Amino acid sequence: MISAYPDDILTADPSLRLLVETQAALKGLSSFSFDLGDVIGGDALEAQAPAPVSDDFLSHVFAQIDALEDSHAQARQAVHAAGRALDELLGLPQPLRDISLESAAREGWTFAGPGVKSMALETGGALRAKLLRIEPGHGAPHHDHTGTEYTLVVAGAFEDGTGRFAPGDLSIKRPGQMHHPVALPGGVCLALTVEEGDIALTGALGMLQRLFTRH
Repeated sequence: MISAYPDDILTADPSLRLLVETQAALKGLSSFSFDLGDVIGGDALEAQAPAPVSDDFLSHVFAQIDALEDSHAQARQAVHAAGRALDELLGLPQPLRDISLESAAREGWTFAGPGVKSMALETGGALRAKLLRIEPGHGAPHHDHTGTEYTLVVAGAFEDGTGRFAPGDLSIKRPGQMHHPVALPGGVCLALTVEEGDIALTGALGMLQRLFTRH
């Protein structure tokens, strides 16, 4: 929902610059750009000369498809799942796409709770940047913050008790601003977060957090 930033934010931490540039890319997307790409690609294909094939080409292709369908169903499902995960990253706007692909190749997703995955993004800055993948109906427990938390929705949407956030919307939460973000129905929510501090859980979870982090 927030689109205004301090004047000096572009000279600030690289993680914040990544967030601002990603939001700018999201706001600048249009269906025309994709339509133009389709037209250019179609013209290039039509300009190619047809390649000769053997008489049994189609039967050979269909035989290969049948063989694939008959073998290793579990492996196929894993491949499809990996393909969907890769498609999600490839669909991210620049510059978030490149750094996410690099992070996926280096460390990949980690479990961050039921229905939630997290992937650290190495920006070289002091602030922590990460990509969150949240299944509909899932999210983070009710929590506060020890520093400012910036959350940019890239795909899907979430609601946190303070508002609804859709692609291109930015949630900024500071210490004392508690919330409970949950992904809304309709698709996976992908969000880029930049954190200056840590989350501070509330209730029983908060008591456990303080117990295990006490020095």
